[in-house]
Amino acid sequence: MPTKKLNHFVARFYLKAWATSDQIWCLRDGSIFQTNVRNVAAENRFYRLWELSRADIEFVREAGIKDSPERLKPIHERLLRQFASVHDAKAHLKRSNGGAPEVFAAIDRDIAEANENLHLSVEETFQPYLERLRAGDRTFLLEDQPTALFYNGLAVQYMRTHHRRRSALILTPEDFARYERIANVLTHIFAMNLGYSLFVDHPRLKLMILENATEVPFVTADQPVINMAARLKDTTAPERFEAYYPLSPTKALLVLGPDSDFLPEDLTVSPMTAHLYNLRIASRACQQVFASSQEELRAIRDLLPAFVDSL
Repeated sequence: MPTKKLNHFVARFYLKAWATSDQIWCLRDGSIFQTNVRNVAAENRFYRLWELSRADIEFVREAGIKDSPERLKPIHERLLRQFASVHDAKAHLKRSNGGAPEVFAAIDRDIAEANENLHLSVEETFQPYLERLRAGDRTFLLEDQPTALFYNGLAVQYMRTHHRRRSALILTPEDFARYERIANVLTHIFAMNLGYSLFVDHPRLKLMILENATEVPFVTADQPVINMAARLKDTTAPERFEAYYPLSPTKALLVLGPDSDFLPEDLTVSPMTAHLYNLRIASRACQQVFASSQEELRAIRDLLPAFVDSL
């Protein structure tokens, strides 16, 4: 059985809210075109597990695990061992001249697919909560377990693209090469830490669903969860997490602190407010912005340079 090559880092079930017959409008590098949702927000071998050196493993412990909540550290250590073990097993078999071809094929499949399968598990858990939010239902947030799972899914989507892009901006080529090797395990560590923090803070957080009935539909991007409290050009870690997450062309979720500067005056947005949220999303995109029609993408393409310069 061949291994999966194209890995999606934004779930297709999420993007289908902007698609018609699986066709979605996309803005990339100034061009606007329509394509199938399976072709976007994806990269070859995005989730492949790279071989980790002893120095890499110690770096993960120092940078990711050391300052994590105590109750999460054993989980992080177990994940680190699991991600490193597949390459260790392959190296051991090579040294001992053991292992049938099908054994090596199974190990190679784990190297290519184990991390993607973990992300798919998170997505499958998260999807029902997304659908309930799209229907305006937040009652699952009254129970601890669904709330914890929801925040973990939200944090995984935020982290699996956000910190890769940020690291590319601030690291030297040598350090970034190491970062690429450890990014997959760090994604889960940082996401679990963020999700846990949001769960602990949940009683004081304000979760609101914005309603958009205007002619300016909400758009989304290949970085669909953004932290509005993080400055676009700032390379230091933000002090707060103020999330904006488009749910569909007509709905979006805000996760804000009680004294947030981003608390809306009205949950029903105006066309101008919808444009502003769309520009925020587009400014944080890695490469692609998505919409249900091409008109708003044209407006974003025209306004985005001035918007970014104003930040």
